[in-house]
Amino acid sequence: MPPIRSQRSGATLDEVRAGVLAEFGPGARIVSAERVTSGGVAGLFRKAHVEAVIEVPDPLDPPTARVAIASSPAKRVGIAALLADAEAAESRIARTDGTADARADAFASVLDGFASDGLAPPRRAAGRPAPGEPGLPSATDGSVATVTSLPGGPDTDPWVDLRTELLAPGTTVPTPAPPPAPAVRSADGDLVLLVGRATDVDAAAGVFANRHGLRATAASDRRSGILARADAVRDGVALLAVAAWTDVATTASLAPDQVWVVVDVGRKHEDAVAMLTAVVEVGVPIAGVLAIGAEETSTPETVRRLGVPVRTL
Repeated sequence: MPPIRSQRSGATLDEVRAGVLAEFGPGARIVSAERVTSGGVAGLFRKAHVEAVIEVPDPLDPPTARVAIASSPAKRVGIAALLADAEAAESRIARTDGTADARADAFASVLDGFASDGLAPPRRAAGRPAPGEPGLPSATDGSVATVTSLPGGPDTDPWVDLRTELLAPGTTVPTPAPPPAPAVRSADGDLVLLVGRATDVDAAAGVFANRHGLRATAASDRRSGILARADAVRDGVALLAVAAWTDVATTASLAPDQVWVVVDVGRKHEDAVAMLTAVVEVGVPIAGVLAIGAEETSTPETVRRLGVPVRTL
């Protein structure tokens, strides 16, 4: 009987290999492996995993011994050789798609997405210092101190190649402009959802509804959402609903046509990243960020570092 082929996936090739060996034993072979990147919004928050095709011998076939006589002192054969080839293939793929290092830190992955999609300066080859700008001191002439590595090693910092520019007096790294904000949905029966901290969405809902001609609805689940949409179609209006960013059930069951994440720009940027990431994982159509509180902070532009469309209320 011919061997049976199937597909397995995991976060890394090592994880796939361990799972295959545990499930099928040493007789299984990894025929091919591919690194797959999927998900995200506007090029951000993407997830990468490894998909492998495995071959398992038919359990009714008699076992066959495989012996290889190596011409050199050490030579990998069988599944070890195939896994080594798959590792090499994964490395080649990673070098071309910008995912060479799998980072546990979610925000570091977001920064990698910026570079991969052209929203941030590309990484330079190691050992090649950046040219100095006219009129500014150069890091190569000894007038500016340089940082060669971080405590965790140079590979832990995705921006290590930009250290000279960051340390040069008067030099700044511009924040990439986010994509333009799309129009707010306003067709009859459309449902627009504001998601964020409860106090923030309550403060923004009234102004947002009046500005864009939306009718507020208290719908909070699939059934009430369908009924509210039916009334809106009959009356010729679009709807506005609200939900807390932690209320995943409401956000998912309403099945909104458009979602805006309400962000108070006076809060920590890391908090906004965590909230946006959580809403992205629900799988609803995110149009962008609705920024509030800009008049209460001296750095309102930090919200644009999220890299998604921004509307200011």
